[in-house]
Amino acid sequence: MSECPSCGKTLSTMQGVRQHHTIVHDEPLPNRCCKGCGADFYDSKARRKFCDDCNPNAGEHNGNWEDEKSIAVCETCSSTFSYYPSNKEGTYCPDCVESAKGLLPDNPQKKEPRNTVECGHCGEKKQVLPSEEEDNKRGFFCNMNCYGQWLSENVVGSDHHQWKGGPINYGQSWWRIRRAARRRDDYECQACGRNKDDLGRNPDVHHLTPVREFDSVEQAHTMDNVVTLCRSCHRGVEEGEMALSDDSKK
Repeated sequence: MSECPSCGKTLSTMQGVRQHHTIVHDEPLPNRCCKGCGADFYDSKARRKFCDDCNPNAGEHNGNWEDEKSIAVCETCSSTFSYYPSNKEGTYCPDCVESAKGLLPDNPQKKEPRNTVECGHCGEKKQVLPSEEEDNKRGFFCNMNCYGQWLSENVVGSDHHQWKGGPINYGQSWWRIRRAARRRDDYECQACGRNKDDLGRNPDVHHLTPVREFDSVEQAHTMDNVVTLCRSCHRGVEEGEMALSDDSKK
């Protein structure tokens, strides 16, 4: 078990604590230890070996250090300007860059035109890139709530990725097992750490081994075959987009 350093909440994995701290306390926990000074710090990609103070490629050691700029004369307006040295000489001042079309590559920050699409559930309009529209298969949605509602209404029966011939009667014991699983897991998602209060509803209960793989539903409804998940994580596991860690499996 791992404990949140801010509120003391215990979760089954450290990854769960990190997700909990980012979501609930709005601040990521340190995930790296500086090889220079030993201080803990956070890096979004968890790759850096040094903190900002110890980075051997930062500050004056960096080729783009402020004091190492070069001076050039703009070929368009003849004004002098400073620029960071590279394998290309400075040619145009910042004010003339836009007028140097054909001589400079396109600005990578230039915004692409966007297309207007409608949310597949509520019909609200939003702007998307053409590339997003080409790659999208299920349509666009305002948020996860709209997406969830759309899935509930459309990805059912034979359209569901786990369809195997019809509905299953879970039987009376399912309600008892589901309540017991939620109590055991403190009404908390065992993947991301969000609880009933964070979600605003009771979390889902997921079968680790699908019910259809058992000879009877009663065999599937056991405490060691169920785990509490929020709706988002439940959907991710069901669709194969995420996997549960061994620690989250009770």
